[in-house]
Amino acid sequence: MSCPARIGRSISHQAGQQTGSIMLETVIALPVVLLLGLLITQWAFIIQARSMLDHASYMAVRAGALNQGELAPMRRAFARAITPMNLAGTGAQAFETAFLTRSLPAARMHARFKILTPTRAAFADHAQTDHQGRRYLPYQDLDKHPRRPGRRSGVSLQQATRLTLEVTYGLDLLVPLAGPLIIEAAQAADALTGNYDARERLMLANDRLPIRITTQARMQSRLYSTRHLPRQ
Repeated sequence: MSCPARIGRSISHQAGQQTGSIMLETVIALPVVLLLGLLITQWAFIIQARSMLDHASYMAVRAGALNQGELAPMRRAFARAITPMNLAGTGAQAFETAFLTRSLPAARMHARFKILTPTRAAFADHAQTDHQGRRYLPYQDLDKHPRRPGRRSGVSLQQATRLTLEVTYGLDLLVPLAGPLIIEAAQAADALTGNYDARERLMLANDRLPIRITTQARMQSRLYSTRHLPRQ
């Protein structure tokens, strides 16, 4: 066999080996690159949703401050603020439809609203009585009231009239592969740290990622005693 033929066959053999090697590397690397891209996409959606939930939580605590700390107005304000996450069209009618059919049910089923302050102890320390005999925390002319801490709570009236709300929302992760992987990672982390409570673990079991947000606002209405106030 002539030398040029041998060289040509050798080159063809090397080219075939290189092609096979490239295909093997592609087969190995492609799933990893695809999964990484899906994870990045899902985390981008989580960050975007977190920003909207921050705003929704602020709107909720603001509604509570204006409505005597009642949970129902807080839930409705929160639901209205997350409606852009559920919109399927444009215009006022589409917004109201999404609010009533998707956002409000989601706020009822997948969100937990917990008042952190004022506590019942602070209420007991600083509550006043109106003409109907009902006890309430005042919100006006607070600078005219003493700033001494209460005996039971250890906080002043000025501190007691700050409404602090914790909202925990179970976010649905919609990106294939990436969403279940993040849920499994959160469950594994919880098994080691115990960072989630029973309600949040239930959210994880339903493939929803718990996002916890705490916001605060000064009361702009009288706060009457309610079972939703924490003990301490």
